[in-house]
Amino acid sequence: MAVEVTPELVLDRVRAAGGRLELTGLDEATLEAWRHAAKTAKLRLLRAGPHRLRTSSSPGAMSLLLVQVDRHGVEAPAKPQPVQPTRVAPPRPRPRTQEFLGRIVPAPPTVRRPHQIVEDLTEALDHPERMIYENRPYLMPNKRRPLQRMRQIWQAIITEAEFRGYETQFQHNQRDRYDSGQLILRIDRDEFPIQVYGERGQPLRLTIKETHPARRRGYDTWTDTPDKPLHKQLGEVFTHIERWADLLIERREAEQRRERQRMRERDRREADARRQFTEDHRRTTIQARIAERQFADEARAYAAALLAVAADLRPARAEKVRAWAEWILSHADQVDPRLNREGMPTTPKPERDDLRPYLPAGHWL
Repeated sequence: MAVEVTPELVLDRVRAAGGRLELTGLDEATLEAWRHAAKTAKLRLLRAGPHRLRTSSSPGAMSLLLVQVDRHGVEAPAKPQPVQPTRVAPPRPRPRTQEFLGRIVPAPPTVRRPHQIVEDLTEALDHPERMIYENRPYLMPNKRRPLQRMRQIWQAIITEAEFRGYETQFQHNQRDRYDSGQLILRIDRDEFPIQVYGERGQPLRLTIKETHPARRRGYDTWTDTPDKPLHKQLGEVFTHIERWADLLIERREAEQRRERQRMRERDRREADARRQFTEDHRRTTIQARIAERQFADEARAYAAALLAVAADLRPARAEKVRAWAEWILSHADQVDPRLNREGMPTTPKPERDDLRPYLPAGHWL
């Protein structure tokens, strides 16, 4: 059963829509019912109240707007619904090199509440052996690792990274039988994989498993020694990574500046090519109009000569000559630019191949 369109329904629907209601897909009867109810509602609001209703309609559609008037009778649209704010991506962490230069990273003597990444790194240490000896677990070597010392270093790195505002994550490719997991430190867009490893008879080592951009090969490694314990070198490690990140960011920004300069140069070359293309098109148009003017003058002269000799011909022949001369005169009037009075020609949109002849040698768009 169709709902009866009343003035009350019109006002309720407009208010529920925030002061503006758009109706589409209405048949003729429904549209007429909305028009009648809206007209009644407009008259009611006109007699009392601070609001006015404005309507407009077209075949199958109707628009209703509720406006508010002040004491002076000035209208203002009703306040629209609040727009949801656009989600803004959080800024990436930037290196804080100078702020923490020379800082000593605190390292807990005992890891009582290890971070989840520390637990994941500990679990992944035996992954290569489990993959290699999965069918013969009784042959797995019993490697003695300084686990407490390694967990202490991991926990100190993760805590310090959170203090400086950097991101950390655990990375482990379980399909790689030789992957024992890595701690990833992320600064801006760059990731620095850190590996802490040690075995019986070998000192504990911290290695950044990424090649420095200033070198072609080799990883940066810090070794745990009695004179210089590894946990006291973590400040140096962070400073090295931050300077590394500064270098990568500087190179990236320099490349962006060069790319913007290339784009500006490309736009300048394209603008020059388009200007020359437009000038050539106008020059060609001028030449064509001059040729048309000369053609129109010569055509009129030819038609006049035909009409002059038509009187000496037989009537049937003379009639054909006069018809031909009249068509020539009519055509001359059509192509004569002085009579057409055409203005500036419209330059066609050039394609890339059209602009190529106007570009310097070796340059492309």
